[in-house]
Amino acid sequence: MTESNTAAGSSTAGLRARLHETLQRAVVGQQAVLDGLFISVLVGGHILLEGVPGTAKTLMARALAAALQARFTRIQFTPDLLPSDIVGTSVYRAETGTFEFREGPIFTDTLLADEINRAPAKTQAALLEAMEERQVTVDGRRMPLGDRFLVVATQNPIEYEGTYPLPEAQLDRFFFKLEVGVPDIATESTLLRRVDGGFNPLDLAGAGVSAVIDHNGLAAARAEVAGVRVGDEVLGYIAAITAASRVSPDLILGASPRGSIALLQGSKAMAAIQGRDYVVPDDVKEICVPALRHRMVRRPEAELQGVTEVAAVQRVLGRVPVPR
Repeated sequence: MTESNTAAGSSTAGLRARLHETLQRAVVGQQAVLDGLFISVLVGGHILLEGVPGTAKTLMARALAAALQARFTRIQFTPDLLPSDIVGTSVYRAETGTFEFREGPIFTDTLLADEINRAPAKTQAALLEAMEERQVTVDGRRMPLGDRFLVVATQNPIEYEGTYPLPEAQLDRFFFKLEVGVPDIATESTLLRRVDGGFNPLDLAGAGVSAVIDHNGLAAARAEVAGVRVGDEVLGYIAAITAASRVSPDLILGASPRGSIALLQGSKAMAAIQGRDYVVPDDVKEICVPALRHRMVRRPEAELQGVTEVAAVQRVLGRVPVPR
């Protein structure tokens, strides 16, 4: 490896190490999820976290916002939540005879959409413009949300009563879908020891979680990711993967072109956090599952045969030759 290849991406790789160090003061384990969150931040993507209750999904979102020196807002999605509860509403002021817009919780940097699948489609749709264009439109006025606006949504994969499946158009706008699993015995023992020692998840500053990157630092890291080189053979590999998903016998619907873009951007970020200024096929393979699993629709017969989202992606990968 040349000197330039070793040095390129080193600042982003160092940032990854510092981010892990500070987040691990609040979150025990979940290294792959933390990397997925960081990659999504680097490319300006939104994240869907799926896991049973009690697996630190909310804690990870709060700790990430603290590490990014970002404003944090949480919305608990419920069946009676209205779009105006998210975006805001115009209020009449009698003393001036005018309407005044009161911003909703969406005007933030990191928005935690907790149990997003518990709200009806009309309310979920209130996020679409914000996620796609980083703006909201109220009474014909466009209001920007900023280039650091990030949606971290959560959903429970077990309990379906009282939930509304996310529409495909909304799922496709999440950059990654990350699975937050339960910890193994060793990790859970470490967690229990930490709690026994006085850890308070509501006091992140007391736990030592501090800002490791500001707005300028994030902009520099994003520029570094954008400069990562991608060879023609890797671009062809990405295109072949999404094309193979569209003819997979396991799927009704394969990955969209937005899925191809996610593979490209995610692979560049994966290379950068490992200190490289070029993408290799293993970078693509590493992020294939979180980037594509939610963008595909399995055939009913495949689901009956036990083909999971992950297995469907892995089967697609297995049908595409890896470039040398």
